[in-house]
Amino acid sequence: MILLSRKILLILFCFILILSACNENDRLDIERSASAFDIKQGEASVKQSNKNFMKAFETNDSAAVANCYTTDAKAMLANRTSIEGKDSIRHFYAGAMKNGVRNFDLKTIKIWGDSSILAEEGLYKYSDSNGKQLDKGKYIVLWKLESGNWKMYRDIWTSDLPPAAMVPEKKSSSKK
Repeated sequence: MILLSRKILLILFCFILILSACNENDRLDIERSASAFDIKQGEASVKQSNKNFMKAFETNDSAAVANCYTTDAKAMLANRTSIEGKDSIRHFYAGAMKNGVRNFDLKTIKIWGDSSILAEEGLYKYSDSNGKQLDKGKYIVLWKLESGNWKMYRDIWTSDLPPAAMVPEKKSSSKK
């Protein structure tokens, strides 16, 4: 009976040892993965993508702007529904360019994250081809890897300019 209890204790001890070794290996894998990620490379990629974005406005190229976004991207603007998908985003920016937006300036304040997602905080301003400022504000972009490149996955920005005065809708008068 005592021999059987020792065997059970030995088996239980081995089982616990195996479980703790697996947990330790998992922890080490996670730490290696996190330490292998180089935030400086991520920052450089984001900053290059921002340069491409700004250059695309100068050359009036909405397709190049859209290529800075993931295929499942979403742009979230104030006072309108989200723009979903790369093609819808291209169409949106084509309209902005058609309406005179030519010079887009992005200034990154901070980038943080890990190998799965990066977050960028920054300031923007844009103007027409004559240099007249049309808007300025702040933004947050979530970046994710797609085809080996960091691309915009979620893009949200808000203007620092006061909202335009809301004009009440005129009601049609009907005679009774």
